[in-house]
Amino acid sequence: MHDLKNRKDMKKVDVNALFLGPKSENFRFFKEMMTIMMDEHIFWRRNFQPEDEAFITHQDQRTDQFLETENHIQESLFELSNRLRAKSVPWFSPRYLGHMNSDVLMPAVLGYMATILYNPNNCAYEGSPATTEMELEAGHQLGVMLGYDPDKTWGHITSGGTVANFESVWMARNLKSMPFGIRIVCPQLTDGMDDWALSNLTTDQILELMDRAKERGVLEEAKDQSVQAIGVGPCKPKLLVPESKHYSWQKSADIFGIGRSNIVMVPVNDNYRMDMVALHKILEKLLKEKTPVLALVSVIGTTEEGAIDEVHEVVKIRREFDQRGLSFYYHLDAAFAGYARAMFLDETNRFMKFEEANKFYNAQSAVNKGKNWLNRDVYDSFKAMPEADSITVDCHKMGYLPYSAGAIAVRDKRMLMVNSYESPYLDDSDAPPQIGQFIKN
Repeated sequence: MHDLKNRKDMKKVDVNALFLGPKSENFRFFKEMMTIMMDEHIFWRRNFQPEDEAFITHQDQRTDQFLETENHIQESLFELSNRLRAKSVPWFSPRYLGHMNSDVLMPAVLGYMATILYNPNNCAYEGSPATTEMELEAGHQLGVMLGYDPDKTWGHITSGGTVANFESVWMARNLKSMPFGIRIVCPQLTDGMDDWALSNLTTDQILELMDRAKERGVLEEAKDQSVQAIGVGPCKPKLLVPESKHYSWQKSADIFGIGRSNIVMVPVNDNYRMDMVALHKILEKLLKEKTPVLALVSVIGTTEEGAIDEVHEVVKIRREFDQRGLSFYYHLDAAFAGYARAMFLDETNRFMKFEEANKFYNAQSAVNKGKNWLNRDVYDSFKAMPEADSITVDCHKMGYLPYSAGAIAVRDKRMLMVNSYESPYLDDSDAPPQIGQFIKN
């Protein structure tokens, strides 16, 4: 793993050396690295308590039953290989462009196959002291790539974009409920606010309120009075998603007790992006009706069209309604195109100016040479991504990692407090890093 601070070295990377190749052109290097990684693991096992005798003896390995078992394994693997070759999708071929997926990186495959032998479980640090740290490093790197403050962001790997989206709804739901729990256990902290005011605190205001509750030692008691403990109450906040949304959002409304009937579909425009005029009208209506909004979702790379919602315009609308008393959580479903934000970062991880990025990419291709490669709305959308409270990324898409790898990054790691089932160790630098207590396993 390479830190984002060392991006200057990445200019020297040859993309052709990262993949096995459509014709397996790099198979010699791949096999060599695979052998080395397997040898490393084998030597680790052999050298662990070297005074111990072998558990499986040569005599065991020469029995008929042992040899028959080995033969059965071999036959099963050959059958597996035949079935995979017969019916798998040729992601690796430049002739195949029928899906958003592509080939996988050799380093990713080698790392995956090497790690799987150690069988780590990152939910518990004691079962995965090495890989827990690496997962949190990778999650932090993603947060920084997506534009979040390095000192505040937190992220982790999920089993895919659906689980990452689930976690955003889980967090939004628990955040929306926390002020009510705090009012019950320590009413002076909420300063006489009514239900509508408590339902429309901004994310930062909720986090600040939780900080004050934590200082008074009542945060855990407040969580026991929130939706996390007592379940979904009579309040039915709306979840706003564009018509171009992934079906995981209907699933999340079902699983987290929001109800599919409380999903509001925002129309898309002729470019398949969320329609800002329609969004504004929907929020106006909800404000007039005094109907709270749980969260708003924008899509960065729709499944069907690859469209990029105008995040910068949503941010403006969100600020307007914040000032008017209607506040909500903002999530970006960037499962498809989240990694594309890296295209706008220079060697120092700085987000390039529009003219700078346009000039750079125009010079990279004979097709683009002399043309305006970059769409201003797309540029502004990627630039505004850090304004969202959380972002989903699918590493198995533009990250070129094996299935199934997704990720979620949050803007402010204090948000983890609303999902924690133990006191989080965010302020204790001596405690081991934890993942399982914060995530949807």
